[in-house]
Amino acid sequence: MTENKRASYGNVSHALDILLFFRKHEVCSLGEMAERLDLKKSYLSKLLDALKDKGFIAQDSDTGKYKLGLSCLELATAFENRLDIRKIAHPYLVELSSTTKELVHLGVMDSNVVVLLERIMNQESGLRLQFHLSLTSPPHSTGLGKVLLAYSDQTLVENYLSTAKLEPSSPHTTVDPNKIREELEQIRLKGYYLSYETFESGVSCVAAPVFSRQGKIIAAISICGPTVRILSKQKELVKHLLATISTVNSALGYDLQLSQ
Repeated sequence: MTENKRASYGNVSHALDILLFFRKHEVCSLGEMAERLDLKKSYLSKLLDALKDKGFIAQDSDTGKYKLGLSCLELATAFENRLDIRKIAHPYLVELSSTTKELVHLGVMDSNVVVLLERIMNQESGLRLQFHLSLTSPPHSTGLGKVLLAYSDQTLVENYLSTAKLEPSSPHTTVDPNKIREELEQIRLKGYYLSYETFESGVSCVAAPVFSRQGKIIAAISICGPTVRILSKQKELVKHLLATISTVNSALGYDLQLSQ
């Protein structure tokens, strides 16, 4: 490798070190950065100027301190737009279904209905014929839907509760808007939801939210099974569900510690 190539490689490496430095520091002065990165101020200043020209670094005109620029946000947005929640979650849903030996669903909210993106059937679940959750369903009557509502914008939730026809899908479906609000609050406190036969008699599920990099809910995952089985191993199922949620969230760039 020639001297020029070695220098170019060093410049790129140090420029990346600067950007990574700001993962844990919101703003920083030239002197502080030079000390922490072990770089000469004159050399660091040139790298920062180059990054500023490309929009990756910005400098406060009053304090002279540096921070990340808009180009970093543009790259992050471009990366996130290429993430396919179904593709990313699929192997973890298969593993979850295999581990729990139950039916697993991945759903999203679209125009006030829950849309199923994935349904992983386990041979031992016994729900292949009995469970009839459709590709779309009203959010107030399913575990996926309740979780999606719980973490959605409150304006959207209130609009849904005030305008939607809250019909029961089973004898255990909650149709009172005030009781639904109370359930949504409990979901936010616990981080998951136990849906007791709210969509179909004899079938229950546990569900939890999936978040985007910005911390906004984008999907929900549920484990479904005969009520007697879900209740008998509820603690175990919640543990496996939240572990899967944590893995999927991390794959999407968001880390959240959900507690049982």
